Order: sequence, then structure tokens, then C-alpha cells
Amino acid sequence: MHELRLLRDLMEDILRHAEALKVKKITKVYVRLGELTEINPEILAHFFREHSKGTVAEDAEVVIKSSPRREIVLESFDCE
Repeated sequence: MHELRLLRDLMEDILRHAEALKVKKITKVYVRLGELTEINPEILAHFFREHSKGTVAEDAEVVIKSSPRREIVLESFDCE
């Protein structure tokens, strides 16, 4: 269950930053995902697709970089 909370936190961070920057559309999201988080990258991408519907991040591509640590980090995002 901790994985779900991490994914929710990530989505909240993305939307909070987008709102602060007055972003109209996020086109690509860059995430660093640690191997020790036990989160499958496909699950992360699926979660993002489902939970971004109706937001500025809807249809954004998720680029996941692997890390040997226990982390999930929003590195940056491309936007319009």
C-alpha cells in the first residue's frame, strides 16, 4: 500500500508545480524511480495515465529513469 501513497504524492507534486507555474498543458514528465521502491515502472505509468485524466497532465508521456536507491523523484516536466 505504501506504493500507492508514493504515486499519489508524485501526482500531487506534479499538479501543484503546474498550477504554481500556470501551466496549460504538461506534455512529458521525467521521473527517477528507485529499484528499492518495489514499484513496477509499468504500474507507475498506468497509475499516471489513469489519475491524470481531466488534468493538465492528461496524455503526457512519462519518462522513467532507473535508480539504485529507494526513491521516487519528480525530476522535471515539459509543458506549454
